[in-house]
Amino acid sequence: MSKITFLASSKPFEMPEEIEKYNSRTEFESEEDVHFFTVQKLDDEWLKEIEGLFSLPYLYEVEGIESCWFLNYLEKYMETGDVFKVYSVPNQHALEKYIQELRENPEPIRVNTGSLTYQDIYGLYQLNPKKWVEELSHRNYLSPRGVTTFEKF
Repeated sequence: MSKITFLASSKPFEMPEEIEKYNSRTEFESEEDVHFFTVQKLDDEWLKEIEGLFSLPYLYEVEGIESCWFLNYLEKYMETGDVFKVYSVPNQHALEKYIQELRENPEPIRVNTGSLTYQDIYGLYQLNPKKWVEELSHRNYLSPRGVTTFEKF
């Protein structure tokens, strides 16, 4: 099994220098320090596979979206008006099956980093302004049953 995560963006995604610098490291103090957050444009084959899944114009494959570096990106670099949609599946070879299940019974997640809210099928939750990144790290924000929207308004 090999997981795959797609990211759609309202504008071209630019990796901050701080994260690029971290990703280019070759020495780490401990195994826990080995966390990467990378984003690359989708190739034509994947574009065909996910056709119609996203309405945003810029499509990428992302790795490390469950890392602290992605949450750091949301906190420090996401700008007002930015929208990201993320879809992650645990087995890329079963993508068609996951997309079919998603379309039949969607369970979307919505995170607004401006109003600091988290919404899933169970309700709407207010995140603590002083520790919202930590709170979000303990919530499920990736699911093969739903597209997650990150927005800042």
